[in-house]
Order: sequence, then C-alpha cells, then structure tokens
Amino acid sequence: MRTSNCHPRFAAALLVAGTIALLATGALRQAAAEDAVDTALVMAVDISQSVDEERYRLQMEGIAQALEEPGVVRVITSGPHKAILFALIGWADQPKVLLPWTWIGSASDATAVAKMLRSLPSWSGEYTCLGRMLKYLGDVTLNPVPVRTARVVVDVSGDGPDNCTSIPYVRQQRDLLVGDGVIINGLPILEDGTERTIQRWNRAPGSTQDEFPLPSKEDARTLTLWYERYVMGGQGAFVITAEGYEDFARAIRRKFIQEIAWREPAAGQKTAAAR
Repeated sequence: MRTSNCHPRFAAALLVAGTIALLATGALRQAAAEDAVDTALVMAVDISQSVDEERYRLQMEGIAQALEEPGVVRVITSGPHKAILFALIGWADQPKVLLPWTWIGSASDATAVAKMLRSLPSWSGEYTCLGRMLKYLGDVTLNPVPVRTARVVVDVSGDGPDNCTSIPYVRQQRDLLVGDGVIINGLPILEDGTERTIQRWNRAPGSTQDEFPLPSKEDARTLTLWYERYVMGGQGAFVITAEGYEDFARAIRRKFIQEIAWREPAAGQKTAAAR
C-alpha cells in the first residue's frame, strides 16, 4: 500500500490500525490455544458529535487506567481460565471497531492493551444510535464470540438517549441479546455532572416525530433512568452513572471489577457461548 502521498495524520492512523490488528490477531491465536476464557467483555463507547477530542481521550485514558489497576488485573485472573477477551466498539450513527477481540490473561497483557488504547486515533460520528449498535453486536461482534466463554458482557456508555430509532426498537435489540444470554450494563455520562430532565432531542435523518414524541410522565425522564429502563438487561445487570467525562475513569474502574469478577453461572442460566 502506498502512503507517501497521504496526509501525515491519516498515515499515522493507518500505521496504528495495522499494528493493533497484528497484535490482536496474535492475542486471538493465544486465546484459541487456551480454548476458553471466563468473560468476553465488549466496551461500547460513545463517539457521537457531542464527544470532542478531549472527551474521547478521557474515555480511552479511563479504560486504560482501569486495565492497569492491580485490583482489576487480579479480578481478570481470578476465574477458572484466568483470562478474558476484550473488545472496544465506538458508536454514533454507525458502530466502529476500535479494538478487535484481544486476549488479556496477565498484567503485561493488560498493560499492552492500555498502551494500544492510548495510541488509538480519534474517531467521531453523528447522532446517538444506540439501537443500531446493539444490532451490530448481535449480528457481527458476538456472532460468534471467537472462543468459548462462560459469560458475555456488554458495557454501554454514552451521554444521551438514542435519537435514531424508536424506544421499542432499542428494547427489541436489547432483549434479543439478553435472550442469547448476554449481560448488558450501562454507564450513562452526565455531560456537566448534573442529572437533568430529558427534553425532546434532535432526531437523526430518516426518523419521524411519531418515533420521538415529547416525553410523557410515564417515560424515563433522566439519562440514568433511561439506561436502567432501556439499556440494562440480563442476569445481574446494573447501571453506574459517571458525573461528567472527568468522572469516567472512576466509574469505569468500578464497573470493570463488578463485570468481570468471577461468579459461577446460575443453574440453568443461558450463556452466549451456547449460540
């Protein structure tokens, strides 16, 4: 591939993407040799128009710091297989794979992934299309998970409700994943650290006012409640709210530990490994 005429920033992004792909491929070969992990964790982070470069970096740095935390590494290596699979998806009008499935089974693995996250080029999109992202996970990312796993967990973070599809569509996609044994946890981000009443939001092109009427008294009127009602799902699912992007690192560390702490699946519980 010729890159001599590329813009330097674009060429750098290509180099980083190629390096990540090679590292992730090697990690999956190791995962295949190990044959199984305890948890397959997908982190789905908001890269919509409201997420500028600073907010994007706060998210990447927060996840990187969580992976480097000794307590998080202890939890990652505490299960029967002493390893997890990790993937990072950015979502806006369309989902984008920021980091493909990568095996983490030691502190050095976690440090390597943290380094990759800090090196990722920034990506951005429009609108907050959470339902589309959930469909993509079901159709592509989790179909199938590349190695055997006892649990599949999706961690969704974002600073607004879906403005691309209707609430019934978001619930339908959530419920399809949950029906396949996926656990979906939420991390709503309050833009200025304050929980406010949700007003009518900007609709993406192609959506209709019928799909996005003014909120009624019965609707989820705050972002945290919206995530609890329409995003969270599955056995033991939960929501932790970040009080602003500066609080993201604290919230994600806490969520990491809760999400990957080993618990024997309940008797009869369906898991995504059964696809």
